[in-house]
Amino acid sequence: MLPHNDKAAKRSCLILSILIFVVLPFSMIALGLLLWFGRESFGRSQLKARIASLAKQGYPVDNASVESQYRDRADPTHTNAWLDLLNTVTSPDFNASSKGIPYLGIDVETPILKTDDWEEEEVTHAFLEKWKSLHAEVLRLSVDAKPVRFPIVFKSFATLLPETHNVRQLARLLQLHGRVGLRARDSAKVRDAIDGLLGQSRVNADEPFLVSQLVSMAIDGIAIGLLKDAIQHDALSESDLLVLLPKVLASTTIGKEWQTAIAGERGTALLYFQDPKEAQLLDVRSFPARSRDGLFYIELTQEVAEIPTEDIVEFKTKLADIESKLKAKAAESWLSRFDTILTLQITPAFSAAGDAFIRRALQHRIAALAIGIRIYEDRHGKFPKSLDDLSALPMDVKQLMPTINRTFGYRLDGENARLWGGTYQDAFSIPDEPPSIIAGEPDNTGKAFWNWEFLDRK
Repeated sequence: MLPHNDKAAKRSCLILSILIFVVLPFSMIALGLLLWFGRESFGRSQLKARIASLAKQGYPVDNASVESQYRDRADPTHTNAWLDLLNTVTSPDFNASSKGIPYLGIDVETPILKTDDWEEEEVTHAFLEKWKSLHAEVLRLSVDAKPVRFPIVFKSFATLLPETHNVRQLARLLQLHGRVGLRARDSAKVRDAIDGLLGQSRVNADEPFLVSQLVSMAIDGIAIGLLKDAIQHDALSESDLLVLLPKVLASTTIGKEWQTAIAGERGTALLYFQDPKEAQLLDVRSFPARSRDGLFYIELTQEVAEIPTEDIVEFKTKLADIESKLKAKAAESWLSRFDTILTLQITPAFSAAGDAFIRRALQHRIAALAIGIRIYEDRHGKFPKSLDDLSALPMDVKQLMPTINRTFGYRLDGENARLWGGTYQDAFSIPDEPPSIIAGEPDNTGKAFWNWEFLDRK
């Protein structure tokens, strides 16, 4: 039998061991869980209050409010007529007849010069004759079109946009007509096609998604591309150029579509921070305790939405700064990384999207100057010596420059003229010389757009 003191010592050791190896770990775990759930509970209340504040300010915060805002903004007047057009261009009959047709069925372009051979000319004219009533209706609805209210079913990131994507097929029909008109040097047909495409780019402009804005800008780019070729080949009369000028000038800034898209993107995403079980996105994993993540996402998107859009250089700079802050925040610590997991997965590439908005504004600026150059030639029989000579036209030449301190390149080249900008990658960097287009270079498309050549009509 052990002495009393030894028994007491062993009992003390056992109690101490239990305290150290059992009670203390469980206490630490319990305390950690308590702190964690307390942190998350506080975060949830903050997130709820922040979402309520956004709703009070008029921002959409869920599927219902996104839909309500869209319905309030978009115009339902011609919804059924547009749906009929979209049903036609996606029908088996149209798809079958458009096979082998440039822009619609095959990825080839129509030759600009009448003297160039065109293999698809006969079938294309037969196609246009068959669908001339469709084209007339597309043109009627497209010129000066307002944003159209389509029957979109808003299901957050699972929202489908079939009408948005199918509008591009209608744009290709207008593009084909415009290109055929360009080949024939039919100014009215070319003007109608450009006018219709510019209007058609507005059809999806109030849809609260960045993808819709990108579709809109793609159609706008088709219009400006057709305008560029028409101006370079002098296929538009002065009167038709004057019709198009104010419509080109209307998109020389970023516009309200940026805020519309960002607010819509956020409104459709907030559900995933409140109920992780709803995060059923492809390649996006669900994580618990997303309240801090949601607060960070709201802060990020609010900063992005509130960037001033009047100065496109400031817009680009601040957008890049915000994106850098996002990456820095996510790398601060393991807790920061956990608190931004979902934000990092679902946040669009805002800088890339912003660049698309900037490019559209700059494309319209250089296109407006190009219109001015041709109008000046029409009136004076010669090209202007400098862009300042366009001041008599209804445009502010200084406001059409890419930045306050940089101008588009312009010079006379014998009896011809050249106007140029930067590239798609660096639109603000204007070279001293026109960009050289070398066959086989991967960046030819970007360089070619910013290089406008004006041939003297003599």
